[in-house]
Amino acid sequence: MKSIKLGRRLRAVVDNVQGDALADIGCDHGKVTAASLIEGRVQKAIACDISSPSLDKARQLAESLGIENAQFRCCDGFALVGDNEVDCAVVAGMGGNEIMNILSRMPKGIKRLILVAHRNSIELREYLSENGIFIDKDFVVCENGKFYDIIVAFAHSGKDCRLSAKELYLGKNSPDSEDYKSYVRYLQKKAERLAEYEDKSSQAALLKKMSELW
Repeated sequence: MKSIKLGRRLRAVVDNVQGDALADIGCDHGKVTAASLIEGRVQKAIACDISSPSLDKARQLAESLGIENAQFRCCDGFALVGDNEVDCAVVAGMGGNEIMNILSRMPKGIKRLILVAHRNSIELREYLSENGIFIDKDFVVCENGKFYDIIVAFAHSGKDCRLSAKELYLGKNSPDSEDYKSYVRYLQKKAERLAEYEDKSSQAALLKKMSELW
């Protein structure tokens, strides 16, 4: 079976896939599905996307790599994933509000979640905490000058899901991580540029609050 090349963001996602069966929600071109199966991180996968052209590309990629243990379903979120079909799910490539909406309709049996929100990560963390989903890892990855929050969480873990203010706003990043250091420098510069608009910009106020936690 052929290998597949991944960027830093998708590499971080795939590195955290683990279980028997994966649901790749918002699979786009299907690279996470393909890599997870090739690397033996799961035994089977269901790739889902609301876009039929994207799903066709995911199917074509799997065929080109000789992957046979993947299914492809055109649907919104988990709409065509049944209870206990999968125990691991990736939900990536969309905003935090959309991820929350998708998780509100999550089927039974999913234990492990890998989430990548392009925005509204703070709201997503708060949602997970309030709904008893334990955040095990939450770190930032930089790719092509953009920063992505990678959240690895467990449903029904029985663990304390409360978050500190720092964890809510900045995740569980390691301060020794070079990506995290770059992220902090990025936030500091952005806060400085917005400082003169502090009274008018909610974003500036948010960055100021985050800066107090650095």
